[in-house]
Amino acid sequence: MTFGNKLSVLVPFLLLVLSACSPAPEKVHQKLHADEGSYVVDIADSGEFSVVSTNENGLLMWPRYAGNAKFQWQHDDQASQIIAIDISPDDQVVATATRFQFALWDAQAGNNLGFWKIGSGGIQDLAVSDNGNTIVLAKRDGTQVAFSPKSGRRLEFYGHSERVNAVEISANGFYVLSGSNDASAILWDTRSGQIVHRWQHKNRVTQIALHPQAKYVFTSGSTDNAKIWRLPDGSEHSQLQFIDRQRIFSSARFSDNGELLITGSPSRRINLWDTKTGDSLKHWNVSLVDDRTPSSAAVLAVHYYPAEEIVFSENSAGLAEWWQLDKNWNE
Repeated sequence: MTFGNKLSVLVPFLLLVLSACSPAPEKVHQKLHADEGSYVVDIADSGEFSVVSTNENGLLMWPRYAGNAKFQWQHDDQASQIIAIDISPDDQVVATATRFQFALWDAQAGNNLGFWKIGSGGIQDLAVSDNGNTIVLAKRDGTQVAFSPKSGRRLEFYGHSERVNAVEISANGFYVLSGSNDASAILWDTRSGQIVHRWQHKNRVTQIALHPQAKYVFTSGSTDNAKIWRLPDGSEHSQLQFIDRQRIFSSARFSDNGELLITGSPSRRINLWDTKTGDSLKHWNVSLVDDRTPSSAAVLAVHYYPAEEIVFSENSAGLAEWWQLDKNWNE
């Protein structure tokens, strides 16, 4: 074997070694939020509470570091599984959905603000704007519905040709980001139904994230590259740098200043990415509940507290964890 061939073998090996999980940051707190595990979770933009879907207790709202849940909610069709949760950017309301019903809850008082049923199509995901002014439903038939609970206004959007996997909405309710099995992600205007930007992938788009101040958009295909796009012009900002043949993300969120993207994977991993370069700055695995099966867990929601340098994660094993980053972790 020539030196060149040896080098071609050695480089991938070194990359694989370097990609192994680094030591986890110090864990400052953990709490089991769902005894039998969870299918879907959302963390408030403030990080002050999360809402967890459980098999045994319906929906539970957990304040940060709390020993007990603050609110417990149930859908009318209790036999149906909760498939989507979204907390409004202002922390005021929570939207939840089963396949054919969605609901709105007061996050401060705890009371229900309404139940609604849909006809055909089936809900895949949903998102809610400040004060619950606009709820957007992503449907399995490829359509989206922007609905105002207060006025009853309803706008249907047909920009995708296949199932819509994920949606996010701006705080003011004017813009929706969606990802679909048709291999595209779309940013569209709920006032007019017009497409603002369309980003094409090679495969179905399974994960998205919209920066709170609309600086960036993150889109990830099921097997191809994960990219960060710059707003308002929609140009490519960076591409996440990883050597895996495919990388699937189960959660994603930008830091408030847009300098970091935090992702979770179905295989327990949390990654902190530099949005400018796409480089992975740090990664580690979340914990599992002792003596429980399965032996892995999806990271369902993530949050970053910049002032405290803490990362908050919720995983499908039902475990909430808060991780303290080292003081100089990013140097």
